[in-house]
Amino acid sequence: MQRALVTISCFLMLAWLGLVASERGVVVWQSTPFKAKGHSRPAIRCTYFDGTSLFERGFLYSPQNRLGSSRCPIIARPGL
Repeated sequence: MQRALVTISCFLMLAWLGLVASERGVVVWQSTPFKAKGHSRPAIRCTYFDGTSLFERGFLYSPQNRLGSSRCPIIARPGL
């Protein structure tokens, strides 16, 4: 049991260090589609964790993935 806890702890620490070093974030929350200000199409807001803080990105929503996204990308960079 103790070996499993140490292994999981090491894995989580390496994943966290990888996030900090990569300057990318992993999605932690996705909003429901909403009417974006200034756009005629709906949008989704995605919240990411980059190892030290949270940041948000917005994407146009398209249920069929034709002219937008139906869900948040799993990995993203802040500010792009």
